[in-house]
Amino acid sequence: MSGNIEHNKALVLEAMTALFQRRDASAVERLYAPDYIQHNPSIPQGREALAGLVAQLPSDLFYEPGLMVAEGAYVAIHGRIRGWAPTPQVVVDLFRIENGLLAEHWDVLQDEVTTDTTQSGLSMFSPDERTTQLQRQPTSFASPQVGIGSSAVNANANANANANANVEAADYDGLMQANLTQVFGERDAGRRLVAIRRIYAADALLNEPHATVQGHAAINDAVSALLVELPPDFAFRARGKAIGHHGIGVLQWASGPRDGAVAVTGMDVARFQGGRIQSLSVFLHPSPDA
Repeated sequence: MSGNIEHNKALVLEAMTALFQRRDASAVERLYAPDYIQHNPSIPQGREALAGLVAQLPSDLFYEPGLMVAEGAYVAIHGRIRGWAPTPQVVVDLFRIENGLLAEHWDVLQDEVTTDTTQSGLSMFSPDERTTQLQRQPTSFASPQVGIGSSAVNANANANANANANVEAADYDGLMQANLTQVFGERDAGRRLVAIRRIYAADALLNEPHATVQGHAAINDAVSALLVELPPDFAFRARGKAIGHHGIGVLQWASGPRDGAVAVTGMDVARFQGGRIQSLSVFLHPSPDA
């Protein structure tokens, strides 16, 4: 069940970012069911209407994903969308998944109120809220055991449960491919930071061959510095799918001009925790002439 839930969450996240970050109307046919049901009163029924809407989105529209909650066939995602209305809006989208596709959708939107004018003093939305909620979760839901050595049994059970939860939650290929294209392949620092917040833990480490940085802002700056040194037509592309187990993922990649020969090859090794990248180490393969 947990594997299905993680797949459903990944499906929803891909749909929201494909449509409302990349404005990729072709993703509708790939991710949405042919008989897709729409409950938003401002959007006509069917995925054709949704694809038409995406094709006409303004160029400055941008969506930031936040906390996701899933149960059974349903996934809810909290986010912020800019460019849809005169002011940023906070939105909760609820999807029903059937046969691996998005089959039904509900949403509620509210104009965002800045923190300095809220009665609570708290923000309505933060891209880091998923990390915050993970940190607040209890470490164990195990039932108490009675008998000699029950504390040790509970401790081992809790450790195994937590380890298994981290392993099951890790979307090795999805996150490592997204890191390659949406972080190292994104030259817009603002959009890159949104992707970093979604892909990396708040205190994540980026280990490059000659430096280590920590935290979302520092990772963003490090990638900016790297891309400044590369020609504008350089692109990163995966060499196959990422593989992983027990919280460690590996992805082989190549870089070079989009329409030219490969100039550099390398490998990313990521450690996952709580469904995000906790650390990423970048390895460059030596040149054949070295």
